Amino acid sequence: MPDAVGQAALGRALEEKDDLVLLYQPIHDARSGAIYSAEALLRQRRQTGELREAAIIHETAEESCGPELFVLDHILVRKAYTDAAQWQWFAPDVLLNVNLSPRELQEGNVLERLTALVSSCGIDTRRVNIEITETAHIKDLDATKDVLRALKDLGVGLWLDDFGTDHSAIDHLLCFPIDGLKLPGTFIRPLPSDERCRAIARNLMRLAHDLGLAVIAEEVEHQDQLDFLLQQGCEYVQGFLFSRPMTVQDFQATLRASPRENTDRGDVPGRESRSS
Repeated sequence: MPDAVGQAALGRALEEKDDLVLLYQPIHDARSGAIYSAEALLRQRRQTGELREAAIIHETAEESCGPELFVLDHILVRKAYTDAAQWQWFAPDVLLNVNLSPRELQEGNVLERLTALVSSCGIDTRRVNIEITETAHIKDLDATKDVLRALKDLGVGLWLDDFGTDHSAIDHLLCFPIDGLKLPGTFIRPLPSDERCRAIARNLMRLAHDLGLAVIAEEVEHQDQLDFLLQQGCEYVQGFLFSRPMTVQDFQATLRASPRENTDRGDVPGRESRSS
């Protein structure tokens, strides 16, 4: 059960919605450095104006077993879709990555909710990647698989986040129609000096590529980490070496200042062409 501090923080966040802020951290093509996508990251604005991570809010909503999670996800996904619909006018090749709670997939009528949001926000579903947290427990694999297949039919990309950190990883690989894996910083930060992390990262990427899946490596902060990932054929990277999380205004300015790549993503493992 969530603790009192978490419940109080969640209640304040839902009451004062303006205190919830989305930042966007670019995901880059590992070889060219071009921006492939941006992940929407939840932050909470403190009374001082400082932004802080809002993990306690989302964790409490996840654990509450109540409607708060769906309200929170609805607010955040609507904001992310609205922001992405703006930048897709001038950078249509840049995708949006959003995290979706597994409880949404099982209990939240997610198809109806996302379809309504897509319609109202004007975003192209082919420009959206949904990240499913791999560490979260999914009770009904068959029902979740059906929902994910329906999302795929809408053109949505599906990624397993934090891959390799939970025993259910292989079950998810076998059951879900996913397009790619995100390798967490747990495995990336010690690279390339840590022998065990080198072995784990190398074999996870090999597994992904053997299955026709793409890979995003998170928390890439140093050139030697990138060099190792490139040697293993990692497609995408995310981290301070390239970009920090930024406001939507700063992200749009970054996109306008960046040379655009003319790519339809058709060469990405596990993903069909997304060209309009």
